[in-house]
Order: sequence, then C-alpha cells, then structure tokens
Amino acid sequence: MLTDDQDRESFTLSTTFNAGKPVGAVVSAFAILRHLAAQEGAVSSAQVARALGLNPSTCFNILKTLAAERVVQFEEVGKAYRLGAGLLELAGSALDQVGYTRLLHPELERLAAAWQTPMTAWLRVSDHRVMLVDQAVSSSAIQIHMRIGHRLPLLVGALGRCMAAHAGLPVEEMRRQYAAVRQDNPPPFEQFLAEVEEARAAGYAVDRDGFTRGVTTVSSPILDAEGRPFLALSAVGLTAQFSDERAAAMAADLRDTTRRIGRQLAGPGRAAAPLSPRETTR
Repeated sequence: MLTDDQDRESFTLSTTFNAGKPVGAVVSAFAILRHLAAQEGAVSSAQVARALGLNPSTCFNILKTLAAERVVQFEEVGKAYRLGAGLLELAGSALDQVGYTRLLHPELERLAAAWQTPMTAWLRVSDHRVMLVDQAVSSSAIQIHMRIGHRLPLLVGALGRCMAAHAGLPVEEMRRQYAAVRQDNPPPFEQFLAEVEEARAAGYAVDRDGFTRGVTTVSSPILDAEGRPFLALSAVGLTAQFSDERAAAMAADLRDTTRRIGRQLAGPGRAAAPLSPRETTR
C-alpha cells in the first residue's frame, strides 16, 4: 500500500470514473511513474513493488515496458529504474499544446537579456515538488546551469516562498516540508513564514544565500484561475551580482511579467490582478 507521504507526493488517480472501468495495468503504471518521480535516485523493481503493494512480477513487467517506451530508464549497475527522457518529450509537447512554452519562452529570453541573468520557469508537479520546464541563458560570462526536468522541493528558495504564499498548505505541513529541504543556510521557520506573507503581498520573493551560499534567487508565481500557483519564473545568479536595488527592480519586472502571463493563460473570464504603474506604461 502507498504510505501517507507517497500519497501526498503523487497526484493520486481517482477511483471514480464517469464511464468505463479503469484498466489495472494503466493505473499501476501511473502509480509506478509517480513513485519514481518522488525518489531521489534509482530504485529496484522489488523496492517499487514493495512500496506500492504490487505483485513483483507485474511490477517488473510494467517497468520493462515503460523502459522500452523510454519513459523509464533502466540502470544496469544496481538493476534499478528512474524516470526517462521520454517523459520530457511528452511534457514538452503538453506544454506546447496548452500554450505555456509559446508564452513563457519569449518572456524568459527578454528577462535574461534585460537583466543579464539566467531565467528559469518551474512547473508545480505535486504538493511537494517543482520541475524546471524552460530556461533562458544570458550573455554573462558566468552561468549557473540546470537541466530541463530537474526537480526541487516545493518550498526551496525564493520559489518556495512564492509557492507557499498561494498553495493553501497548512502551517504544520509547511513546517514538515521545510524541515526536510536541504539548504546551506536556512532561516528559522518563523522567519520563513514571515517571508511567505511578504511574498503574498508583494507578488515576488528574494532568497539570498539561503538555499545555496553565494547564490541569490528572485521569483514570482503564475497563478491559476483559483489563485493557486502552478508555475513560477525565477532569476538565479551569484549573490555578488545582486545589489538590493537591482534585485528589487528585477523582482518587480518578474512580478509584472507573471501577472501578464497569468491573465493571458486564464483568458478573459478571469479577473486580472491590477496593473502596476510599470505595466501601464508598456
């Protein structure tokens, strides 16, 4: 059976369908994929079967099939499995079809060029994780590189303040998740909560040296029609490159950009956040 943590980590498939009967192998395959997504490294077929309460032979055959389709990667050393590159292809196509990439990438390119700082887009994939889905590099000689598909805890850095500000998580759940995040210099949880409230009011957050010493992140969320965060844009660079004035101006630009994208994605039926003075001059 799934543990409570595994159930929270994954978006559990509903057992109620409007029509038809769920196909057991498909349900199990998605449960396996979500379990692999929650792991820090590769795991064996036996470990997956035990964690999910699946028949070991069934679990092995599903994993071999998923590996053949390239959505799971098999590692000969250790006879273990992890998510594969095929999922990134599917995710990229899905993002293109719903318009995220079309809207996000030109904005990331503009921000990166304007601020000479790498810009990243993070998709909230569960109540515990975000995933890097797009990025734009600058012409700066010093770059901080991350791979598309890289996953981070939901409450990490400036991104985490923005997600926590709108995700509707209970305080004790935030406390539990925050304690599990590996950070170089994490502020006390009470300070984190205060910064979450500041992010809610300002529409952005800044993290200096908290997650990683020497690195500053500036983030702003993109909210869905219910006001929940599903994407966030983040600038990431060396702390020495971020004066207080520069970080504040960059944060305002990110906030204006995420609000504009949010309105474009939501369409005319959603009440737009008020324009800032900077936006009204565009």
